[in-house]
Amino acid sequence: MKLTREQTRTLAAAVGLEIPDADIDNVALRASALLASMARMEAELGPELDAVEPLPPVFPREDFS
Repeated sequence: MKLTREQTRTLAAAVGLEIPDADIDNVALRASALLASMARMEAELGPELDAVEPLPPVFPREDFS
């Protein structure tokens, strides 16, 4: 998957990031490579990945009381 500049900005905005114009092409290239790698892993290991429960993120400063 090759992300466009606009798709990259949209993904970044979804998590509260603002990417400077000077960096957007580099970020789009890296994000595209990551998504492509994830797709290959899913194709190869899909059933194995589906058999494992994902761990939720835990942030060290969360108050669990």
